[in-house]
Amino acid sequence: MKNRVLFAATGLFLLTTGLAVAQITPPASTGKRSLPPIPGLGPAPVLPPNATPAQQADYKRQLAERTRQRWNYLLTDSVARTKVFTTAPNALLVETVRGRPPGTALDADMGEGRNAIYLAQLGWRVTGVDVAEKALAFAQARAHTLGVPLTTEVHDMATYDWGTNKWDLIVLSYAGGRDYAARVFRALKPGGLVVLEAFHMDATSRLQVVDGDYRVFFNTDELPMLYGAVGLKIVRYEEPIGTADFTKEKLRLVKLVAQKP
Repeated sequence: MKNRVLFAATGLFLLTTGLAVAQITPPASTGKRSLPPIPGLGPAPVLPPNATPAQQADYKRQLAERTRQRWNYLLTDSVARTKVFTTAPNALLVETVRGRPPGTALDADMGEGRNAIYLAQLGWRVTGVDVAEKALAFAQARAHTLGVPLTTEVHDMATYDWGTNKWDLIVLSYAGGRDYAARVFRALKPGGLVVLEAFHMDATSRLQVVDGDYRVFFNTDELPMLYGAVGLKIVRYEEPIGTADFTKEKLRLVKLVAQKP
């Protein structure tokens, strides 16, 4: 979702192009910022040693349910939203679509809909996808109040059908992207854009780890390599210190705009 941020401390990742394997070792830090406590959310599941296929499947199911519960709460609870989220649309997205004719847009891991609704108000035909059904209902209610159309689908982006030559714009705002490059290329129409903002790996020195998931953290120059390798033209890439949409803190970010030829 747009503010989809699950923090991790260490691990391996395989670049989806198969070009490299990198060891992630985030900087050590004390006093990391933590997420607000989630009412009713129990301890994280533990995968037993030498887990059977059935145990692995159950572990993944429990993690997915835990993620759904967490984001339903964080994206709709008024107190949590005030502490954590920026309600304005993502600045990179605003800059990128300024003056661009509206078309079809996919907002991956849409969350509470700030970016999707902004685009809809500009005349874009937006589909927002997320696992958090309460967050999608929150977005639909706001869209109805504002009188703008918005299509929403409850689905995991990992298994969602992104389509082929379907979208003029794909938004990945704090929604991962390491595993999506090939799908983004295939799903964009010729001339279509992907707008991706997330955290640089440096930010893990300040942010709490949650359930070993670091999908929204990227190494230096990782994104242009991933998205350039699948055939997208890199229009803009930066790694600035800036105020993150999620956490409202100044952290090192990654910002990518790429276009399908």
